[in-house]
Amino acid sequence: MNRKSESVETPEPMAAQAGRAPLLAYLGLIAATVFWASNAVAVKLIVRELPHATAAGLRISLAALTLAVLYVARGGRFHLRPVEVWQFLTLGFWGLALSFLFFTIGVYYTSVSHAVLVGALVPVAVLLLARMDGQERISYGKLGGMLVSLLGVFLLALDKASGPGPSWQGDLIVGAAVCSFAFFTVKSKRMAAAYDTLYFNTCCFLMAAICFLPWLGWTLPRLPWGHITWVGWSSLLYSATVGSAGAYLAYYYSLRRMKASEAAVFQYLQPVLAILLGVWFFQESLTPRFEVAAALILTGVFLAERQ
Repeated sequence: MNRKSESVETPEPMAAQAGRAPLLAYLGLIAATVFWASNAVAVKLIVRELPHATAAGLRISLAALTLAVLYVARGGRFHLRPVEVWQFLTLGFWGLALSFLFFTIGVYYTSVSHAVLVGALVPVAVLLLARMDGQERISYGKLGGMLVSLLGVFLLALDKASGPGPSWQGDLIVGAAVCSFAFFTVKSKRMAAAYDTLYFNTCCFLMAAICFLPWLGWTLPRLPWGHITWVGWSSLLYSATVGSAGAYLAYYYSLRRMKASEAAVFQYLQPVLAILLGVWFFQESLTPRFEVAAALILTGVFLAERQ
C-alpha cells in the first residue's frame, strides 16, 4: 500500500517559507490555466471524428497511462489491498469515468462557451454535496453566491446564440459531469489524505480506464481508422496528456510553491480563456444574455467560495 510514508514524498508548500511565490510558480499556473482552458476545444475537435463514449474512454485511458508512466519514473510502486482496489474502482467509476463521459457527450451537443461556464459550477456542486455529507456548513453568504450562480445558469439555458452548438440538452449533460466530479472531490477528501497526491490520482485514473475497457474492446476494432484525420489524433493526444496530466502537474508544481489563495485567482481566468478559444476556433457568438449569465455564474462561484 503506497501511503504517504512509503511513497515518493511531495515537497511541502514553499509559500509558507517564502513571502512571495517564485516566477516559475506563476508560470506553472498560467500553463495549467491554458492547458485546462484549451482542453474543451480539444474535446470538441475529438467528438467531430470519434464516437462520444469511445473518445471519452480513450481520453481517460491515455491520461491514466501518462500519469502511471510519470509515477513509475519517479520511483513509485503500486501496492493495493483488495479493499483499496474496490475503493479506487468506486471513485474512478462514479467520479472520473462518468465525468469524462458526460463532459465529452455534453461538449458535442453544446458550445465550448456554454460547456466551460457550466463546468465552472464545480465549486458550488462540491459545496452542496459536502453539506449533504456533513463536511461543510452553508452560510448565508455562500447560499447567496449559489443563488446568484443558479440565476446565471437559468439565463444560460435561455441563451440561443446563432452558430454552432449551444443547447440546453448539452448544458444539462455537462451539468451531470459537474455533479460526477463534485462527487469525486467530496468522497475522495478523506481517502486522499492518506496517499501521495500523484499516486492517488494515478490509481483513480487507472480504475476509471478499466471501467472503459469492455467498451473500448468492442468499439475500437469497428472504428473507421482511415477517416480519422491528424486533427482528431492530435486533439486526442493533447487532451489526454497536456490537457489532463500536463495541467495537473503544472498546477501542483505551482501549488507547492505558493499560497492556495493566490492559486485560486487563476481558476476564474480559465473559463474566460476557454470562451475566447471557443470564439476563435469555432466562431461561437456571444450574446448579451450569455455575457450576463457568465458574469452571474462567475460572481456567484466567487461569493460561494469566499464566504
